[in-house]
Amino acid sequence: MRYSRDAGEFDRAFAFIDATFAVALTLLVTTLEVDDVPSSFTSLSALTDAVGAQFITFVIAFAVIATYWLANHRMVANFVAIDTPTIVAHLFLIAAIVLLPFTTASVGDPDVADLPLPTVLMAVSIAAVSALHTLVWVVACRGGLLDHTPTTGEWREMVINGLAPVAVFLASVPIAYLVSPVAARLSWISLLAVNPGVGALTARARRLRGER
Repeated sequence: MRYSRDAGEFDRAFAFIDATFAVALTLLVTTLEVDDVPSSFTSLSALTDAVGAQFITFVIAFAVIATYWLANHRMVANFVAIDTPTIVAHLFLIAAIVLLPFTTASVGDPDVADLPLPTVLMAVSIAAVSALHTLVWVVACRGGLLDHTPTTGEWREMVINGLAPVAVFLASVPIAYLVSPVAARLSWISLLAVNPGVGALTARARRLRGER
């Protein structure tokens, strides 16, 4: 089935998708837990000791979910319609999104934060979100749902940019086991350079081919 942008089913589908992103963001607050409330609130330093690591992972997960919601919002702005395959692809995407509060909670839990598996689970979860967001665009592109037909360069640029975070997060998996979970999480900071760097390279390659 295919629904045009002015159809009620189009609005209904993306209202559901947006609501799921919002619920996932809201559930992240459940990852912040204080075991000993009276002692934790005696001072700011005590509170920081109690929730410091949890808050850092909360911020990371919040940033990931918010970033992909914004990216999804921008992508959907170019849709002229939606079809069943794109809806199904979105369902896989939001399944990965709603798992993030669980993996975030384990990384922020001081009892298991030093184990590699929680960090690995969070890395794989975020990699899945990145991959599935790219898949949504590819499915929509192949279904002719965009307001223009992407050139080969645009298609390549979108896919490479979308999969760059996947590579970074999956590369942190062996780091978590061979070095330390902390080192693996620190490697995620490389995205601050990887994302703009890959974006600049793919855009330059497209310009060299004479594509806009």
